[in-house]
Amino acid sequence: AIQEVEVVIANVDLDAVVGFRGAFQSMAVQASAGDKYPMIHVPFRLCPNDDVSRIPYSPCDIRYHSPQEEIALGPACWLWDYLRRSGASGYLLPLSGGADSSSTAAIVGSMCQLATAAAVSGDEVAVADVRRIAQIDENDPLPCAKELAHLLFQTVYLGSENSSAATRSRSSALAAEIGASHLDVRIDTVVAAVVAFFRSVTQKTPKFRVDGGSNVENLALQNIQARIRMVLSFVLAQLMPWVRGRSGFLLVLGSANVDEGLR
Repeated sequence: AIQEVEVVIANVDLDAVVGFRGAFQSMAVQASAGDKYPMIHVPFRLCPNDDVSRIPYSPCDIRYHSPQEEIALGPACWLWDYLRRSGASGYLLPLSGGADSSSTAAIVGSMCQLATAAAVSGDEVAVADVRRIAQIDENDPLPCAKELAHLLFQTVYLGSENSSAATRSRSSALAAEIGASHLDVRIDTVVAAVVAFFRSVTQKTPKFRVDGGSNVENLALQNIQARIRMVLSFVLAQLMPWVRGRSGFLLVLGSANVDEGLR
């Protein structure tokens, strides 16, 4: 659940307490000279005779989440807590349609489900956070999970001439299932501009290995695409709320290959 939990820990050192009291002998002398408080006996007890074996509450069954539920719920709670404390108006995710970014998108979808469920249940903090982050007026109804995702989750497919139709289709379908606002972008013109700049500086044109280039050229061109995707992601994260007539900015989400271990 996304409700806040406050944990208070107290560490009491009894030896330190005894030593502190023993350092003030004057107080002990004054107390011994004063009047003693009378003891009044009453015909009842505030505590039962068998204090040790008495259980204040009946035991309850403990439900352990499955690994799949922990993956879906734990990071989703963290993402919501980070979002509401950051002052941002949502998340942006470069959604390639692969296992890594798709897992990240699914977790954001789970975040929207948890947030709306808490708000609908009457949690005042969740209601205030949903309205503030999604920029919803007080008189407007609370959104469902898909509507909330559409307001605060932006996905973008940064494809190139080497991208497949299958990954483009999966990216669009997953975004629609979650409810995210989705963009399908081609980065070929930006890549071509970088290669043209390099050619104007060095009078040499790097090529992919399949086109006869060396390993160095092939790696450089792959890095150009990866870095361009990163730069474009941050540009879109900064400006998409403005494009959609909203205030604020979006936090960029990334995914690593290690996520494939969750499959």
